[in-house]
Amino acid sequence: MKNKIQAIKRRKYKSQAIVELVLMLSVLVFLNLILSRYFFRIDLTKEKRYSLSTSSINLAKKVDDVLYIKCYLQGEFPAGFKRLSKSTREMLDEFRAYSGGQIQYEFIDPFAEADAKKSGDIVQELGAKGLQPTSVQIKKDDELSQKIIVPGALFYYKGKEIAVNLLKGQFGAAPEEVINSSIELLEYEIANALRKVTEKKVKRIAILEDHGELDKWDVAEAKAELEQYYDVKRIPLTMVPPQELNNYTGIIIAKPTTAFTEYDKFKLDQYIMNGGKILWFIDSQIADMDSLQKEPMFMSGSYQLNLDDMLFRYGVRVNYNLIQDIQCEAIPILAGMRNGLPQQKLLPWLFYPTAASVIDHPIVKNMDPVWFQFASGIDTTSNKKIRKTVLLQTSPFARAVPSPVRVDLNMARVRPEPDMFTKGNIPLAVLLEGEFTSIFQYRMGAGESSELPFKEKISSNKMIVVADGDVIRNQRKKSTGEIYPLGYNRYTNQQYGNKRFVLNCIDYLCDDSGIIEVRGKEITLRLLNKGKIKKEKGTWQAINMLAPLALVLFFGGINRWVRKRKYVYKQAV
Repeated sequence: MKNKIQAIKRRKYKSQAIVELVLMLSVLVFLNLILSRYFFRIDLTKEKRYSLSTSSINLAKKVDDVLYIKCYLQGEFPAGFKRLSKSTREMLDEFRAYSGGQIQYEFIDPFAEADAKKSGDIVQELGAKGLQPTSVQIKKDDELSQKIIVPGALFYYKGKEIAVNLLKGQFGAAPEEVINSSIELLEYEIANALRKVTEKKVKRIAILEDHGELDKWDVAEAKAELEQYYDVKRIPLTMVPPQELNNYTGIIIAKPTTAFTEYDKFKLDQYIMNGGKILWFIDSQIADMDSLQKEPMFMSGSYQLNLDDMLFRYGVRVNYNLIQDIQCEAIPILAGMRNGLPQQKLLPWLFYPTAASVIDHPIVKNMDPVWFQFASGIDTTSNKKIRKTVLLQTSPFARAVPSPVRVDLNMARVRPEPDMFTKGNIPLAVLLEGEFTSIFQYRMGAGESSELPFKEKISSNKMIVVADGDVIRNQRKKSTGEIYPLGYNRYTNQQYGNKRFVLNCIDYLCDDSGIIEVRGKEITLRLLNKGKIKKEKGTWQAINMLAPLALVLFFGGINRWVRKRKYVYKQAV
């Protein structure tokens, strides 16, 4: 009788378990059928590192054909590059999910089974496509060896090929910070590539050319970079009717040297009042290295551009001075003769400040320093309707020398006294956002000479003022016509962030997709305390080995005790 009751109970428990299993499976199937119609992803990380911005999602959804990505982050790498490779794969998975599977990728090692000669050919081939190789140290069996890798990717879409460099280094940054900065910019770089290959309607950008601005060869690099995203055209302001300016989303004024007439200023003013964006590159001082080719010294003069009142109304004043900064680029100086040939050496040139970003604004975040040449300082006004953001500034060890300024090559041969450079952090580039009021607001008949209705103000607009026209000028070799990359100093072989800065400024002003905001994404670098690891290594090894075993024994003992009490009690009954 007792055995029969126990058999009935076992059948009852078995039937109940089967029913519960069937119900659970039915619920799961039902939920899958319902949720399969909806697409969503959940990101539980603190900084939302796996969540794409709205602009990135929209770009991924624009991909209507197979977009193939060949990523060269495969192989034997140091830990940091392995982390970059893993993060790149995860980011591409996110883009692929939102593209409906149209984005496909492959990770390859271009140097697998390649000898030294073939590896050199591969580096040269990928370099020609726009990918930048880098050298890393590989530790194997207590031996260090150098290895060339190409941390980048090629995007192929509808006959287009786009190169994307995934390693974004900064001068003087620690390796961990470089990797982390690169990971932070992954979404931006991938989204930017998608923007290049999917953009159909292109916005128009104008570069002014009839007020002594830089000629087409001086801005050839900047123009070529911008033409990947915009329709760029050089126009003479004096010959263009006011209404035609509104056909351009943005205007670049690159180092004007002659005065603007009141009518020219009126055109620009009304262009701004109608929502147009302007990127100003203004020199207040007549100072150039070409002046030192004939004489070792000159006195700077001042450009009379007739723009002071206009810029002051908009929120800034470009001062009549020149910046000297201990944090600066070098120039070649004659150092004597050897075997009848002149010898040169590189010496710091205080008039060439290199300004690094000090804020996390999307325009300058994780960007290389920008190279300035004979820059002036900027003051901001008290206009509370306009928000002023200093994008770039001098180092703390700088000073502003009022005009006229004596520029002497011998200054490079003299070690600067730090006590003379204590008034630094001088603004060199300022972003202005907010309500702009026309400088012609109270002038009688201001709109009589224009075919457009006169507007006194605009409630929301933005512009950027840079106190140096050479920021957008590329070096070129006049004897051969060779054009060097924007921001590249051919004498010191240093590449600065001028090109990226110009593109970021235009993107922030003119691109309404919001992709530039992705540059502000931050990922916290959570590194282990190496000192504590070394000191407490044995303790933590013991904890990691013994703690799991102790937990298994503890919970196993509890489980055995519970089961024993349960079944002993049932048998007694």
